[in-house]
Amino acid sequence: MSISSLDAIPVVTAFLYRRGRILLLKRSDRVGTHAGRWAGVSGYLERLPLAQALLEIEEEVGVAADQVVLRGIGVPMLVRDRVVSKRWLVYTFLFRLRPGAAIQADWESAASEWVPPDEVACRRTVPGLANGLARVWPPWGSDPLWQALGEIATDTERGATDLALAGLRAVGRVRGRSRRRALLAFASLRPSMGIFPHLAARALSASASTGGLTEEVKAATEASAREAAAALGGRRRILTHSASSACRETLLRWWRPGREVVVTESRPECEGISFARELASAGMRVTLISDAQVGIFAPRCDAVLVGADAITADDQVINKAGTRLAALAGRESGVPCYVVSQTHKVCPPGWPAALAPQDPAKLARARGVRVMNVAFDATPVSWFAQLLTECGPVDRRLLRAVRRRLGRLPDL
Repeated sequence: MSISSLDAIPVVTAFLYRRGRILLLKRSDRVGTHAGRWAGVSGYLERLPLAQALLEIEEEVGVAADQVVLRGIGVPMLVRDRVVSKRWLVYTFLFRLRPGAAIQADWESAASEWVPPDEVACRRTVPGLANGLARVWPPWGSDPLWQALGEIATDTERGATDLALAGLRAVGRVRGRSRRRALLAFASLRPSMGIFPHLAARALSASASTGGLTEEVKAATEASAREAAAALGGRRRILTHSASSACRETLLRWWRPGREVVVTESRPECEGISFARELASAGMRVTLISDAQVGIFAPRCDAVLVGADAITADDQVINKAGTRLAALAGRESGVPCYVVSQTHKVCPPGWPAALAPQDPAKLARARGVRVMNVAFDATPVSWFAQLLTECGPVDRRLLRAVRRRLGRLPDL
């Protein structure tokens, strides 16, 4: 994998402002890195970035989520930190502090100050702080827009395509000078979902309107399902570890009497259970298994079918955690594995896709134990028999061509 998703340590930085001034916190001697330097509200990524930023604000400065208003989401940035010999993947946010809310810094801060934004670059700060602020300052946008984007940034129920289409509707109403900032915020909503930066790059290049992109994505989902169903042909039993709209459409088109679908439960959200019920209600023969049974059932199937949330610049398929194990089980058993996706999931060149975690409490609560709920994993494209899209099977040459057409997003 690239530095974007494995080598770099993902963190969040939240900037709070009031009356045109930014809150800076001086890191205490008790923190692990950069003691004595100025920073925003920050922390390691252990859940979706916006949710993590709100949690850090509550824990570090004693301000509840309903006392701040989202006003900026920055393009993720990679920061080389020569002081501690690490590389960070930083997600930046801007929040307005509501009137009456008071700051109460915890043990991580030795001091706090409200400073003019242009003073941040003059301070001795943690690496990349001024650059991070530049990506979200000045504040902009309306309450309805930020409410819509905030909901998409924290939604764990809908799939990537549905979320992206909802985001396009929200930013499609933004006009004028704010349009560019709206599209960059849209691109940055979900670290593991390539459709967001892909569609933002298309819209920023003026090659398509947001309305036109919506119709294009819907048509591509149907076309990719047709291609995948044809590729699956007469196979009689398919294992799937995905509840994506493309997988759903593929299986509905592939289904014939006498065939069977084996569906994993997809812990910890267990969306596979509702997916299995949906397929059964359509008349399919369905077997539901735990994720841990993939190694047992893969050899008994004729194919493995998964979706994709992103296809990275180094040709990795990011999808629901467990996809890599399903692909491994298939490869070990000689069972072909297929990905059904759209070219809209291909990330622009240089885009820092990441394996975003989600709320650890949804997995377990265990006193004295650090719980991690990393919701996505990455699997090399080369591990799959075919990557099927609306263009039919695609190879690395076509993936490179898609990226060239997209170009790099600004602020990378």
